[in-house]
Amino acid sequence: MGDDEDSVGDNGTGVGGHGAGIRGAAVYLAAVSAAGGAATWRAAASLGAVAAAGCAALTVWCAVVGLVDLRTLRLPNLVTVPGAGVILAAAALAGHGRAALYGAGLLTAVYLGAHLLRPASMGAGDVKLAAGLGAATALGGGAVWVQAALGALALTAACAGLARVVRRRDGAGPRAWPHGPSMCTASLAALALAPSSLLVAPSSLLVAL
Repeated sequence: MGDDEDSVGDNGTGVGGHGAGIRGAAVYLAAVSAAGGAATWRAAASLGAVAAAGCAALTVWCAVVGLVDLRTLRLPNLVTVPGAGVILAAAALAGHGRAALYGAGLLTAVYLGAHLLRPASMGAGDVKLAAGLGAATALGGGAVWVQAALGALALTAACAGLARVVRRRDGAGPRAWPHGPSMCTASLAALALAPSSLLVAPSSLLVAL
């Protein structure tokens, strides 16, 4: 594979090479906007304007990443790598660089292992996206990190199953449901549902795992 990697393969979460279409994109935008909006509101209430701006920026990035993945079934380096770098840098400036680095490293390691075991199910683009989202969710503490990681898997399984049902029923519809949108939605939802703030206990990441 080249630098720009597929999010799913022929035998992965989806089958074939057709994206989710306009309806799938609209559903995704609604979900990521709701989750990101809630996370931004929580950040504003708990931590102030700077944290809220950071959360809003994360939401925009997630929206772009997910739409690209839904449209092309690919996650190019151009949208994944810079985002991860910005998140890690922002966390370091806020004094939480270590937690963000742990979160990024751990989630990337899990995804890399899955990619190496079954590349058709887990694309290298997902591995790179895991770095940014792992760092972001680690800022909410260990429980948020775990919820986001597990929630992404559950969302992808549910969406892929629904896509198959629709296709069998209508004879048309998405032949693939990429994992990137689920990763983004689950991460924002987990941050929005953090117990008291988006920076509850970053140092608890390793304890929770």
